[in-house]
Amino acid sequence: MMSELINMTWYMCMYSLMAVPLTLSYRTSRVLNFAHGVYITIGAYIPVLISKGLSIKVPIPLALFTSFATGALLAVITHILVFSPLIKRRSAPVTLMIASMGAWIFIKYMFYALLGVLQKMWMTPLFYTSPNIDIPSTITLVGISVDTKFLFALTLTSIVFLLLTLFLTKTKTGMAIRAVADNLELAQISGISRERTLVITWAISGGLAAIGGLIWSLFAYVSPETGDSVILQVFACSVIGGLVNLPLTFVGSIIISSSENILIVFLHNYLGTPLSFRPFISFFVLVMTILVRPPAGAGGGLPYRYFPKFKTLYERALRVKKNNV
Repeated sequence: MMSELINMTWYMCMYSLMAVPLTLSYRTSRVLNFAHGVYITIGAYIPVLISKGLSIKVPIPLALFTSFATGALLAVITHILVFSPLIKRRSAPVTLMIASMGAWIFIKYMFYALLGVLQKMWMTPLFYTSPNIDIPSTITLVGISVDTKFLFALTLTSIVFLLLTLFLTKTKTGMAIRAVADNLELAQISGISRERTLVITWAISGGLAAIGGLIWSLFAYVSPETGDSVILQVFACSVIGGLVNLPLTFVGSIIISSSENILIVFLHNYLGTPLSFRPFISFFVLVMTILVRPPAGAGGGLPYRYFPKFKTLYERALRVKKNNV
């Protein structure tokens, strides 16, 4: 049972670092970004490229800085070249989502091509490999041997979210991001630049997603499909948060990670469910969340489409709640 709890904690760290920035970017820009998985892949690969290209053990600070900076830069470039022109034209959310799919496919296969060229130049495998990061395997704390990579992932996740919380609540830039996310018109009247705020938001989102990819690379092989292999779980965590609530997205990462590591073991031991059904559990949680609690601003959810009465009852309940407040 202890191994399942450790795996759940690791997955929680990884999914939260990947999903919270997805929620942050959607809340601020209203772009459901399918290219998010590419930022994860790039973040996982940067330490690999450094270690393979320079034949060195990559120090943890260097791995963190380069992964974050590369993910942030890629997200900002995607915004400037793809999303910003469409937002200025007041394109519909569906158009922005389709554009993000195009960006996802373009960046992914350009990266495939780059890896192929580098693999021939360096004469070293770059597909299904892992970085050589300078971190000890274990560390002794109070006489107990602890996996250093696990401790690093847990500590890093705690520090990242503490800093993110302080940034969003205590700094002028963070409050500007919240203002644009909550009420764009009022924020613009107050003199807040939407474009500048979006650039900063995309930089944070891309950088944190890349850090999530770095955490993945500490425990598993990486490939150009790394981001795509976890994007379903990342979207599930974000949808549980309604695509707009950062704390609930973190709760979603706990739900998905525990389902994939504890619930699946229970189902396997008592019902004979294959362990390969982990992705199915995430998909099931995602669908049930959309049915029961449709994400805010994401098409209204399936109940709204097929059962119009649900929408009427939901809107009536919101009015009653507002009046009571």
